[in-house]
Amino acid sequence: MQALDAHALPSNLRSYAGILWHRRAGLQDPAAMPRIERSLADVALQPDWLKAYRTCVGLPAAQDRAYTPMPPLALQIAAAPLHLAILADPQFPFKALGLVHTIQRVVQTRALEAQQRLHLRAYTTRAQWARRGMTFDLVTEALHQGEVVWRGETTALAIGMALGAPATAGIAVPSAEVLPPDAPWKQILQATVPEPLGRRYAAIAGDRNPIHQHALLARPFGFPQAIIHGTWTLARALAAADLPDTPGYSLQAHFRKPVSLPSRIVVWARRAAGQDALQVRSEDGSTTHLTVTIIENDAIKKDQA
Repeated sequence: MQALDAHALPSNLRSYAGILWHRRAGLQDPAAMPRIERSLADVALQPDWLKAYRTCVGLPAAQDRAYTPMPPLALQIAAAPLHLAILADPQFPFKALGLVHTIQRVVQTRALEAQQRLHLRAYTTRAQWARRGMTFDLVTEALHQGEVVWRGETTALAIGMALGAPATAGIAVPSAEVLPPDAPWKQILQATVPEPLGRRYAAIAGDRNPIHQHALLARPFGFPQAIIHGTWTLARALAAADLPDTPGYSLQAHFRKPVSLPSRIVVWARRAAGQDALQVRSEDGSTTHLTVTIIENDAIKKDQA
């Protein structure tokens, strides 16, 4: 299912061929990470794709009204052809299969209509040593009339690719959410994550990484079971909390432990003026899968939508 209404999309088939064909040696020095960029002009989300995406992540059906807001991660997911083309580029240093999503940041500066026409661009940026390999950042931006109105920044881990990494290298542990002590945590959702969901979401998202497909394909990458995409977990939590609830916002999500397929999850929310927090935990509460902080932009009000 094609996500974008665009004049010319990069061929996913050609990208997958490039991912498999080119040898990936990793990086000896994070500073050597190349900037690889792809872009698309004058694109919009396809209505049928958007409907399937909303259903999959638990968002209510779009209302028949003049303005329907853009789901917070829709552009990140729809830009998959650009991401695949970057991963397939001969200069890209890491093996794409088995990459693990560790952090997601999103900033939106103004109200965006779900099918607004935009210019999309994606590019690689900094790399860093990490405990289990090396991380790199992949930035996705949406521009309207030359202004960046939405920005997603993905940090991904290439497992085992940190050749010659310093012994002290590790993934930085972010500080805890800064919320008033009287803001209580409230359970807002219990949900089953069935085993086929990884394949269903992969078909929508265009991300067919084998770690999401089947346990037999995930095991060579160190996962005893297949795991659901981090972007699904994040989108499901945001949908359950009805967040963000302002047109302008920033959010930061840390993927702590993968959600195995199948499993059950519980979403917790902690609401405060101007800043909210979410957690996705295992059913017994022993594992935190995801933590999210959402900061509202007070300069943009709902009545502008």
